[in-house]
Amino acid sequence: MGREENRGNKGQVVTFTAPSVRILVVDDNRVSLKVAVGLLRPYQMQVETADSGACAVEMVREHTYDLVLMDYMMPDMNGADVAKNIRGMEGDSYKKLVIVALTGNADQETQELFLAAGINDFITKPVEMGSLDKVLSKWIPEEKMVFEQEEIGEGQMNTGQAVLTDWQMEGINVETGMSYSGNDRTLYLEVLTDFADSIEERAAQIEQAVEERDLDVYIMGVHSLKSSARYLGAVAVADMAQALEADAKREDWRAVELGTPELLSSYRSLYQSIAPYRLDRSYTGKRKRFNREEVYALLQQLEKCMEEYDIDRGEEIVGTLQEYDLGKAWSGRRDRIMKAVDQFDYHACKKEACSWRLALEKES
Repeated sequence: MGREENRGNKGQVVTFTAPSVRILVVDDNRVSLKVAVGLLRPYQMQVETADSGACAVEMVREHTYDLVLMDYMMPDMNGADVAKNIRGMEGDSYKKLVIVALTGNADQETQELFLAAGINDFITKPVEMGSLDKVLSKWIPEEKMVFEQEEIGEGQMNTGQAVLTDWQMEGINVETGMSYSGNDRTLYLEVLTDFADSIEERAAQIEQAVEERDLDVYIMGVHSLKSSARYLGAVAVADMAQALEADAKREDWRAVELGTPELLSSYRSLYQSIAPYRLDRSYTGKRKRFNREEVYALLQQLEKCMEEYDIDRGEEIVGTLQEYDLGKAWSGRRDRIMKAVDQFDYHACKKEACSWRLALEKES
């Protein structure tokens, strides 16, 4: 059967599914990572994530992927560095692995840099469903595609949009933000919540970079904010961050010092706009009695999931852990595991699960 496209504003369409395809998504920005994973969900692929270039290199060395979807501008190791590391590995599969960059700058010079580094293709950020589908259709082998068109029903889509467009969030264009989440209401709510939860920490990092006149940290901070804010629909904050990123790249510290307070004031004010709609992730069901053997087994499974970078199964296990009444003794450990899974931090989650499991062994 040939490829068939059916696109429009009434529903979100994917042209194929690919359950056997294994894809690695790389981004140091949690909001961008969550959006990318969410946009890939309708394709039913096996999606794994990495929050740094170094982690991505390690995961590619240890596992087999069909495609790497990677943010280009990351701290420590950017997309070109990651691609060069992968292409330099022993084995023909590393030379053939498809690497797609996510970038806010796709001028001719950047494209030539991608080509020289061994990057096959790129998608401009913020990522839109149409451009993602086009690139996936181009690079995923046709024999791995299942051409059963999937569409979010018109009624379901319109209901979700009607609820969201009634929302009043100062500084945020909900319709724009929804479009970048593939008109997926659940995904957009997750993005809003993650953005709000990280505001104070990220604002403080940008302030500290200005105080210490750390150009590299400042550029990465406002670059990350620009991407997150744009995915959210916070266009004014994204534009301010973009302008200050350009000032910093020109080493114009006067412009940076003058403009940053206004940026951070607008950034922090978004929390109050989002707060009424922020997801409450606390467990509301009736908790069951703590069972040491069951929790121990769950922690063993969680460690294995983190070793295999299986975030979906990890989230399921965390959900089961929430059903137990752990008391003060263990609830803090569960909270730290929940935070690590939410941030796609495999190492921290595995470390905490192992520590908790060993503590249970000592008490038995």
